[in-house]
Amino acid sequence: VDIKNQLGGEGRAVLTSSTSTQYSFEEEGADTSIYTRYIVEGLETGAADKDEDGWISVDELHEYATKAVQEATPAMKPEIYAIKEGYKINLAKAPIDDPKLKYHLEVDNWVKRGNGKIPLAGRIILDDLQTQLKLVSEDAAAIETLVLEPIQVYKRKLQQYEQVLLNEIEHDFPLSDEARANLKRVQQALGLRDEDIALIEAPIIAKQSLIESKGVVDPLPGLIKVKYFIGACIIGVMGILSSGTLGYVIGRYVVPTPEKSCEKETYTLNNRISLGEKILLTQDKNPDKEAGVKAFLDGDCKTAIEKLNLYRKAEPTDPEALIYLNNAKARENGNRVKIAVSVPIGTNPYVAKEMLRGVAQAQDEVNNNNSGINGKALEVAIANDDNDRSTGRNIAKAFVTDKNVLAVVGHQSSDVTEEAGKEYNSGELVAISPTSTSMIISNFSRYVFRTVPNDKLAAEKLAEYMVTNLQNKKAAVFYHFGHAYSESLKEKFAKAVKDKYGEVLETFDLSKLNFNANTAVKEAISQNIEVLMLIPNSITMDKVHEVVKEVKNNQKQLNLLGGEVLDRPSVLEHGKQFEGMVVATPWIDSNPKSNFVKNSETLWKAPVNWRMATSYDATQAIIGALKINNTRNGIQQTLHSSSFSVNGATGKIQFSKSGDRINNSIFLIKVQQKPGTDKYEFVPIKP
Repeated sequence: VDIKNQLGGEGRAVLTSSTSTQYSFEEEGADTSIYTRYIVEGLETGAADKDEDGWISVDELHEYATKAVQEATPAMKPEIYAIKEGYKINLAKAPIDDPKLKYHLEVDNWVKRGNGKIPLAGRIILDDLQTQLKLVSEDAAAIETLVLEPIQVYKRKLQQYEQVLLNEIEHDFPLSDEARANLKRVQQALGLRDEDIALIEAPIIAKQSLIESKGVVDPLPGLIKVKYFIGACIIGVMGILSSGTLGYVIGRYVVPTPEKSCEKETYTLNNRISLGEKILLTQDKNPDKEAGVKAFLDGDCKTAIEKLNLYRKAEPTDPEALIYLNNAKARENGNRVKIAVSVPIGTNPYVAKEMLRGVAQAQDEVNNNNSGINGKALEVAIANDDNDRSTGRNIAKAFVTDKNVLAVVGHQSSDVTEEAGKEYNSGELVAISPTSTSMIISNFSRYVFRTVPNDKLAAEKLAEYMVTNLQNKKAAVFYHFGHAYSESLKEKFAKAVKDKYGEVLETFDLSKLNFNANTAVKEAISQNIEVLMLIPNSITMDKVHEVVKEVKNNQKQLNLLGGEVLDRPSVLEHGKQFEGMVVATPWIDSNPKSNFVKNSETLWKAPVNWRMATSYDATQAIIGALKINNTRNGIQQTLHSSSFSVNGATGKIQFSKSGDRINNSIFLIKVQQKPGTDKYEFVPIKP
């Protein structure tokens, strides 16, 4: 019996109704929670079998339940945590020949097309299908009710919140802190997100503010129209006011302000996305930056430009400020194209800054040195995804929904890029990751690319150095179990070492709660291991410091190798421990005449590194594609074209059909002490 193929995948998976910091809702009078109900429904009806292969896998069930839960209660964010191939474990067979399932899938399809309702074309086709399948009317109606119910529940919640808001405004406007606190409690009780209530509040409060300012009862009776288009997480609200048109989409709204110098546009995705109206790098503030951001929020681009220029003179290392400055100039100019970048500001601000510097430099060069993209200035929206899978996917949804966003630079980790990539693929929006190296990204999606080499190249380079240069045959790997990058590089390194006639004798999981560096190092030494291959992620970086410390304590001469995650200043700060370690990196500053390096040093007054270079290249690739075709599909087709190429910091940028760079390079660098000092540096190893 072919157990593995029948069960779909090897590993394990945990499904949760929400994250640890969120509410998990129940329905009054129901036997199960909302989440459990849709888990059961997906299995019972077979509707979770998205690819219609007759099997319901873990990821299909998670996708089905998540969609239904968030249609009814958007604030809930079901999570999936999978190890190895846990996503693909088959849970149940689906009754693919069942007439009810066929009808259910067709209803689901038409509701998605009809933005939360069955359109006329769908009604005709469904009636014909009901006849073909010989379904009785009661069964067909029950299936339609089942599919539409979460959407109806969501509508009722919006209406309930709207009624409470109107009631609070009637008694107290502008809203007091107490009224706001009451509304927040209602929002939480209904399971609505900030972006959901923003869609309700914006037109109502704008109307009430206009009434208050004019001092009349209602200057525009009957003109405020609120309409909800619900389905596949697409929501729109339009409001018409005498001062202009308010256009609202999920997580974003636009307000023309003719009395100001430029258009206002605000994202409301939990303060995670900004064009210049909020500070995301909260550790980088001063009065000028705060004044510039406030001016941008108010639509006063002239003041924003003035204040951000002053701030840049005092704090040249802040990339957020330069992006906002160029955005304000683009807004003032009025003729612009928009892209976005997503970085882990909340969990790894140093890496986020490195990535943002690369993007900001490319934006600054094209806008100020090259007159923009075919005469249009480049505008960049910044997002903070906290390097979290769920948050990254929600940000991707917001970018997909904002049709003005033509491409995305991001995300940092392979895990988040993979999760967000599902949205980019379905929404046909190009994303180029400058830092995701895992093999899962290759051939993952037609719309996901990367400018960084994949783990196979790094693994082969390190294995070659280990066996040929060091003349070592036995290695142990310290990695983070279940992390896409760490797992990928571990597997490729083990294979590459074996191909060179060496072997990986032992692996140690840095993420184990009971991991003990002293015990692990002693065990490696007892097996006569000669090399330690270190593959942490940002979470387990401290464990690597413990490991190298124990190597020194045991006075054993072990060679240290590492992936590109170890090419960072914190390693050099502990250079004495890491001395001699060889790291694979995608880029080194080896060309003294490089314009990229010269411009970087002028702009940032800070060291240049590989994340800046690959982020710069990702932005340059998008700029090059935009010059040829400024549509989403056009960008994707251009990047896949064999004739497309642009020059970047890391060389010529071209992409294969897999989304990987063609002719990508990997370099080896070693931690060495600077002569005559107690400081350490990375020194390139000559081929």
